[in-house]
Amino acid sequence: MSYGVRNTLILLVVLTTFIGAGVSYIYFYQQPRVKELRQKAEQKRQELNQKQQKANQFPILKKRYEEATRFFNNYNKALYANSNEDNVYDFLNNINTGSAFTNFTFSFSDSTTHDQYGTMSMKITGQGYYRNFINFIRQIELSKPLNKVSKVSISPINELESYGKVNFNFSLKSFYDRVKLLGKPDLAITNNLVGSVYNPFYPLIRSVKTNENNLVNVEQSSLIAVSTDKVFLVDQNGVMQRLSKGDDVYLGELTSINVKRGTASFKLNKGGIIERVTLQVNNEENQSSN
Repeated sequence: MSYGVRNTLILLVVLTTFIGAGVSYIYFYQQPRVKELRQKAEQKRQELNQKQQKANQFPILKKRYEEATRFFNNYNKALYANSNEDNVYDFLNNINTGSAFTNFTFSFSDSTTHDQYGTMSMKITGQGYYRNFINFIRQIELSKPLNKVSKVSISPINELESYGKVNFNFSLKSFYDRVKLLGKPDLAITNNLVGSVYNPFYPLIRSVKTNENNLVNVEQSSLIAVSTDKVFLVDQNGVMQRLSKGDDVYLGELTSINVKRGTASFKLNKGGIIERVTLQVNNEENQSSN
């Protein structure tokens, strides 16, 4: 075999070996690797699409978040910061002033926890004017802290010096935040006081107060003289008294003066019974009407 043929055969064998090795490398290593990379590229592409979709939603979500934040910050209710009942007591003390003042006592019952919030249960008892009690309840229910009033019991105090007052007791449930869901607590007081409240427990007929201030007792006095704006009379003690329209007398006040007729008229409240008494100069008999 000539050297040329032999070298040619050797080159063919080497070439075949290289080609076989290359084909094997490509088929057994490169193709699986390419397939794996394509799968990873597709997965990354899907992840990119998902993140891009989320990124596209960001302005909408940001707007919703800002709206929710404004809603919670301006919501008319808030939760107490924790389960410390002193926070509730301090709040009750803060609202218990002026026309909402009552003498109350505070007793803690128990505390219950839930997923994101908890409740504190208290018993409130006390005494005060009925209108003040109503204002006290309104302040509790309408102010920022979330409180629930239930089991209200009211009983009147039918004593001469305590007409208009009532004894009361009620259950109070206060809600507190366990996970800071609503952020910093806001315990602002909302002023919702009622100026005039009808008291259904106020007795229509009451005992008559004694004349402790020794005011003029119209029914035991004699009218001496009248002028355009004053009247002169001798009271129950025999003392000369001078009164002007609107001045207080025992159980009432001087309401009108009639110079022409020489009379003075008074309006008296005898424990819920209204009487009008008229005195006349030089007339020992008083005229009265209900």
